[in-house]
Amino acid sequence: MPFDANLVLIDGSVNYTATTDDVPTSTTRAGATGAAVIDLKQTSAKGLACVLVIPAAPSNNADYIAGTIEVSSVETFASDVHELGKFDIAAATQGRILGSEVPATVIRRFATTKRYARFNGTVTPLGDGNFGKVQVLLSPYPFKVL
Repeated sequence: MPFDANLVLIDGSVNYTATTDDVPTSTTRAGATGAAVIDLKQTSAKGLACVLVIPAAPSNNADYIAGTIEVSSVETFASDVHELGKFDIAAATQGRILGSEVPATVIRRFATTKRYARFNGTVTPLGDGNFGKVQVLLSPYPFKVL
């Protein structure tokens, strides 16, 4: 994998559906969902890119993922939660990625002074709602530092 294993928000170990879209609240990876909160203290990057990889289209083109990148100074995200960006492809569906738009890879760049990051995603199924083995990865390489 070309990404640092310590910067994986969702590892792609399970199919991403409405039953596996739980929002992580710990740096310990959940076995049932493959999701975790990432401690950004381990990287000294000035900026990061969050890469959302959706490998499969669900059975209904109207199924969608509503996903955001969130940061906090608290690992459990019990307080001090900030939304840094929404994932979308078409302007008409702001903050949503439709089943008709995938497979796809979507990248959102961000910079933060907060310590923890997570992916907050929700699948809304009208059909099977199965987007395949979704991965959400962080990369410290999208920014040039002069």
